[in-house]
Amino acid sequence: MTNNLKLQEQAPDYWPTAGWRTSLPETQGLSSQKLQEMEDYIASENIGGFIDSLLIVRNGYLVYESYPSRIYDANIRHHIFSCTKVFTSTLIGVAIEDGYIGGLNDYVLDYFPNRTFDNMDSRKEAITIKDLLTMTSGIAWVDNVDYYQMAHSYNWVQYVLDQPMVHQPGEVWNYNSGGSHLLSAILDKETPNGTLDYAKTCIFDPLNIIAYSWNLDRQGIPNGGTLLHLTPRDMAKFGFLYLNNGTWDGTQLIPASWIAEASTSFIGVEFDQGHGSGYGYKWWTYNWLNAYTARGSYEQYIVVVPDLNVVVVSTGNTDYQFIRLLVDFILPSAGFTPLNLVLVISLVVGTISVSIVLGFTFLHFKKKRTIKKLRKEFFEGTDRNGETFL
Repeated sequence: MTNNLKLQEQAPDYWPTAGWRTSLPETQGLSSQKLQEMEDYIASENIGGFIDSLLIVRNGYLVYESYPSRIYDANIRHHIFSCTKVFTSTLIGVAIEDGYIGGLNDYVLDYFPNRTFDNMDSRKEAITIKDLLTMTSGIAWVDNVDYYQMAHSYNWVQYVLDQPMVHQPGEVWNYNSGGSHLLSAILDKETPNGTLDYAKTCIFDPLNIIAYSWNLDRQGIPNGGTLLHLTPRDMAKFGFLYLNNGTWDGTQLIPASWIAEASTSFIGVEFDQGHGSGYGYKWWTYNWLNAYTARGSYEQYIVVVPDLNVVVVSTGNTDYQFIRLLVDFILPSAGFTPLNLVLVISLVVGTISVSIVLGFTFLHFKKKRTIKKLRKEFFEGTDRNGETFL
């Protein structure tokens, strides 16, 4: 189990509650030359129109901020798609700490008493909150179909829990935005004034996040899986909160133990063209770097890199290969360069497994897409590789 907590010897120079202070890249140990190479690449590949924002924070200072598409600026909220899920999961962790939710092993159906659901069996009764957090509920679900059917149903909770079971909970990973909405529904029932007020009290107000909106279902429950809208700078604040182990200006907003656990890979999941390898409590994890990311359709990212004291934010309007910018330019600008010979040593069930990867080469490719396919991907919520992460 990887510990993604940052080892802090001292607090940041300041807290960006009132706004981010800017700094030259070199002042914070970043290479302006590498960042210029990134901009040259964006221009040469003609992908600037796909990138709504790109921000880099290091050592608590905003060292890079760009809005290439010119559709957005620093003050305009952006749909963050499935990055919403990490806000929902964070609120679960805080609610457990506050005593509103019993714990990760609580059975989900216990939070919906006196309700009848279709396709009941012992497996459905065994689904826990942790299973929802790790996308291992075992519920039959095809996200780019069921999400939209759920969204058009009268009661989203009913729709999700009416679905049949196909696996024992906790065993098989399957992307399910409906399960994320169940978490929001639990928060809405158990916290004093509902999910949205709890988010405002626990996260938005302390970080001075004012410009936000969060779409609701027909029962007034915030969508637990998507449709939160934030400015990129406020997305960076949330990443900075995680980078600092849940502490903000002297107050522990999120338990440090939750930060460590939520950003740990509980199950292997390949993503970002093979660069990513695991999934925690709605956070996606990497095995070649101590980092984790929130990730949403059309290149919405909040990347937290504890070892480099870096937060990276991306918002976009279609697939522009953010992972290439991260791996080839942003991380190297901060001093991280993947080696051509990588020795990965992992301890699995008491057995040391050694893997030697020769010629660690990142695949770079472009794929032309027609307007028809772009529209299809938008309405179905899939990325270029057919993966769904609304």
